[in-house]
Amino acid sequence: MNALSKPAPKVSVIIPVRNGKDYIHEALRSVVDQSFNDLEIVLVDDGSTDFDYGSLEALDTRVRVVRLEGRGVSFARNTGMAMARGQLLAFLDADDVWCPGKLAAQVAYFDRHPQVGMVFGRYCRWYADAAGSFPAADTLTTDCHDVDKAEHERSGWLYARLLDGLLVGMNTALIRRSVYEQIGGFREDMRLGEDHDFWIRTSRVAEMHSLDAIVALYRIHGDSATQRRLPAENVHTTLLNMAKARWGLTGPASSGLSTTAFRRRMAALHFSHGYVHYWRGDPRIARSEFWRSMTMGHRWLRALAYVLLSQFKVSTGR
Repeated sequence: MNALSKPAPKVSVIIPVRNGKDYIHEALRSVVDQSFNDLEIVLVDDGSTDFDYGSLEALDTRVRVVRLEGRGVSFARNTGMAMARGQLLAFLDADDVWCPGKLAAQVAYFDRHPQVGMVFGRYCRWYADAAGSFPAADTLTTDCHDVDKAEHERSGWLYARLLDGLLVGMNTALIRRSVYEQIGGFREDMRLGEDHDFWIRTSRVAEMHSLDAIVALYRIHGDSATQRRLPAENVHTTLLNMAKARWGLTGPASSGLSTTAFRRRMAALHFSHGYVHYWRGDPRIARSEFWRSMTMGHRWLRALAYVLLSQFKVSTGR
């Protein structure tokens, strides 16, 4: 019996991968070893050239592999969701891992809270040592089977909290299919920030609750999205301005963000974008971003200092 002829599972796990042979087996193992096993794994190979990912179907009968030709992570996730048959959709990047008991705890939480549309949790950043090796995952993961409580400050109607800087780890999330059907998939025109945009749209239609536990490890290495070449555009300020223009600053349950708090958040984002460009990007962009932050009143003395230092870098070419 092939995967498609079996009854639909409760959970579909979508794993996009592109040239991730060094990590994919560990990621898959963290899924197939979950105690909750009513699941399928839709692995979307987005134009890899380093390994035959189709061979991974032999590792477990619940694995399905689909091949794309380099369409980007959002297209890959959207393809996986379109193929998924489960009532609940989970996400895992090919270089990260889940903690034991993650799915069991999340599914049980959904069963107890039918009004909730998405359950997520905290994640732990996973760094390599000086020799470039990563500590064994089981030295960092914790068993989540007995986790049954949510963090109050990170649970509920979270639109305002997401505008104000709350981050949802993609690898931690489990979302109802009905929510996905309401909001659609990931924006395929975005190379960065597509996950935050997805969660902002989720927050407009559903309660989102965070389990009070670390449920996944997020591997930090040279190919991580956060380590790639810096974009010129300040993606996060653009995204938040788009959300404000579409929905304003008030969430569905009347919780909202004040205009002052929103301005403060935007100023902080301009400062942080300037800071990373100052140290490892374009000093002209850094200067512009620090100037915006300064004129919005955020750490204005420090921002002014960086405006001047950035100008020196531009003038000297250093």
